[in-house]
Amino acid sequence: MALPSPSSESDRDFVVRSARWAIVAGVSLAALLALLWVLKAALTPLAAAFVIAYLLDPVIDRFESRGIRRSIAIFVLLALSTLALAGLLLFVIPKLQREIGALAERMPAYLDQLNTVVIPQLENRFHLQLPHTLDDLIARVRSGEIPLPLEELRGLVEGAFRYVTGTVSAAVGLVVIPILAYYLLVEFDHLVARAAQYVPPRSRPYVTEKVQTVDRLVSGFLRGQLLVAASLGVLYAIGFSLIGLDLAVGVGLLAGALALVPYLGSAFALAAASVLCVLKFGFDGHLLAVFAWYAICQTLESFVLTPRIVGHSVGLHPAVVIVALLIFGDLFGFLGLLIAVPGAAVVKVFVEEALATYRRSSLFEGP
Repeated sequence: MALPSPSSESDRDFVVRSARWAIVAGVSLAALLALLWVLKAALTPLAAAFVIAYLLDPVIDRFESRGIRRSIAIFVLLALSTLALAGLLLFVIPKLQREIGALAERMPAYLDQLNTVVIPQLENRFHLQLPHTLDDLIARVRSGEIPLPLEELRGLVEGAFRYVTGTVSAAVGLVVIPILAYYLLVEFDHLVARAAQYVPPRSRPYVTEKVQTVDRLVSGFLRGQLLVAASLGVLYAIGFSLIGLDLAVGVGLLAGALALVPYLGSAFALAAASVLCVLKFGFDGHLLAVFAWYAICQTLESFVLTPRIVGHSVGLHPAVVIVALLIFGDLFGFLGLLIAVPGAAVVKVFVEEALATYRRSSLFEGP
């Protein structure tokens, strides 16, 4: 009877060990996801406060390294943030009010231009038959020529109803978040050190290395993406204002906020600015100016802002971020959006570790 070769025993040990770790990881992940699902409403303010504390902790550490007490540094940082936010609101809100008022006054003229200039140009260029009046639109909807998205409208109404009914808990959460963020900032270093004490000493170097890798990925993406999004919002607002678009500041700031999701902010900026430009000026040189400024902003983002602020070593591909936001957001709502990037970073680190272990095994390398 032939004895099994050492390589086959090694392969079998590797498979058994991998299966054991896969079962433990799968059960732990399932339990964690179930807990998040059950407590997602209660955990959302805590997650938001933790994200704030995580982003601000390096700044507080710099204050503390210069001899400033941590509590005083937190108070100074929160005060400066409040003043900056108040100054921004004092500038932005009156500007938006003026832009919305001007748009409301010009809307009849815009609708008339849409009906007499824009729609005929689109019909001639793309060989379409578009409705020119409200009665024409209603007749086409009744005949079924233009389908009415009733299911989408119903989902939108249901979502709005759920949002309205949840305003009380949302208001409570908004009050609780700054308080939780303050206490987390005060105790952040102690919480990290205390969590490290519960890791077995033999596993502590490995866990520390993986935590540092996840921290590099998450902090590099979040802090860098926030700065890039803010810069893009200012650039869009300035450029669209110089072109003469209505709601230029609103479109620019909203595009900057949406830029936290890769590609979404730039797509919104181009679409919204193009529509507003066509309504006001028609198809002329202003539309080319919008496209040119959009191209300039994208070039600055790709070759200046992202390389200098985010860097090339972040390691989270935009497609991975988008998929993570879609999956976590659909499963856990706003809580999922908060934990999507950290979750993607953790999955990336351990998938790479598992693949590296497999490539080092005799099962991959052969006898």
